[in-house]
Amino acid sequence: MKRTILITAGCMFGLLLFGQKNVTPKSAKTVTQVTVSIPDQPASIDPMIYGQMLEDCNDRVIYGGVVGSTGQPNPAVTELLKPLNMPVMRWPGGTYVDEYDWEKGIGDVSKRPVIHARQWGQVETNQFGTDEFLEWCREVGTEPYINFNMGWRVPPESGSLGDALNWIEYVNGSTSTAFGKKRALYGHPDPYDVKYWGMGNENYFFESAAHYGDRLHRWATTIKSLYPELSLIGVGYKYRWNDSILHQNGHLIDFLTIHFYMRAKVKENILEDSLSTTFAPARVELDLKKNIELLDRINAELGRTANPVRYSIDEWNCRHSVFDGEKFAFTRHDDRRQFDIPTVAGMLNVFIRQSPAVGMANYIFPVNGHGLVRTTSDSDAYRTPTYYVFELYRKYMTGHRFDLSITGSTVTVPVKNLAVEGATDREFESLDLTLTNIDGAAMQPEEGVIYVALINRSPDESHRIKLTLPASYIPAKIWKLESNNINSTNTLANPIITPQTSELKKRSETLSLTILPCGFNLIKCIKSR
Repeated sequence: MKRTILITAGCMFGLLLFGQKNVTPKSAKTVTQVTVSIPDQPASIDPMIYGQMLEDCNDRVIYGGVVGSTGQPNPAVTELLKPLNMPVMRWPGGTYVDEYDWEKGIGDVSKRPVIHARQWGQVETNQFGTDEFLEWCREVGTEPYINFNMGWRVPPESGSLGDALNWIEYVNGSTSTAFGKKRALYGHPDPYDVKYWGMGNENYFFESAAHYGDRLHRWATTIKSLYPELSLIGVGYKYRWNDSILHQNGHLIDFLTIHFYMRAKVKENILEDSLSTTFAPARVELDLKKNIELLDRINAELGRTANPVRYSIDEWNCRHSVFDGEKFAFTRHDDRRQFDIPTVAGMLNVFIRQSPAVGMANYIFPVNGHGLVRTTSDSDAYRTPTYYVFELYRKYMTGHRFDLSITGSTVTVPVKNLAVEGATDREFESLDLTLTNIDGAAMQPEEGVIYVALINRSPDESHRIKLTLPASYIPAKIWKLESNNINSTNTLANPIITPQTSELKKRSETLSLTILPCGFNLIKCIKSR
């Protein structure tokens, strides 16, 4: 028998209207009630949930993205990314890390080997190596996170524990060490002091949890004995895998990774099966909640409640598949559109609700392939619609989480229809979810100020909202990311979707507003007395 779950308090989503075309938005007949309340003990949200990731995957993410054809950073990209204040940047992968040899990417650039990479088929020039990545991180103001090659293949592709230790020494060692001296010889005398180190990538595709757990235990034990100050990040997956890894290695690691990818089908520039995409974050939240119960239990057993292991959603985005005349084919070249706004903001709302157990998340990627920024040359770039989501959340949705109750128009959708791949558990596929069209989160970054982020996950219907604030708080300012066409996108010459701001003059603890389909509103609220 199929079970139906009613999700309230701002949890999720949508209606079964698959194959929806672009139509003139209609308005909902009912009003959605959104109420902000102050919890007794507000949870602190780690800004690391707004992290990013770089990988040379043959889609101009690094070469043709971060750096131009000459290997020099694209100044337009650098300047656009700085305002995002990205908290962390994962590199060099991703799938590519399983064949990455870090020593080929150091030293004289003109002498570095040019190789044909197997995984993504790119020509790897090794121009953007360890020093270039770390210097670029300093330039844009982000914390580096380096991922070890802990692959399964035989050398020279698969990295060894010795390779990992040498890499740490090159990055963090003093000039009295062998690899620290080499770093200084190459023009970088000061250690980089990189804190975050990842232990492999998606190892569940080629080895069992027991086998990976043994290798992780050996690597982590050795690294922690030499560098106890480092934060180590183990590979997570689904519940059973995570249970095995955490029981064996929960005392050694600081994060366990989980990957989620939403999907969108685009035909003739129109989103198909629209609700399966715009409500997809609800599917992610189901699996996260189950895994967080496991994490809480193991942290308690290990006595790590004060310094718990947390989850890092190490890879996530909304992947577009575009109809090529015969089939829908995955591509990273399709631009971000208005309908990507509720998928991205919806995921960030999930991370906020599931913090502090979710302590890091890395969107893939900041540049080009699914990117927040897209390049048109080695010196030009423009902001996609999702850029502004990250900009607003990173700037305002930090601090402490407040409670948000959402009641109103709902839709019911089978979990199996939600377009998510990654660490999803099949046990939820028999469920139906009844969810509000409006989703949101509320934060207090400083005393006397509340920010409320709201999204309309409906692809074809505008929704009226009545926002009620805690006593003595009044709305003061609003940012809107909206378009009359959910398939709209930005270009360098025509940035259609940008934040529209307005000051609010109403001195009341309630606010009435309307959000267009796939629209986003951020409301600043201040204490009036």
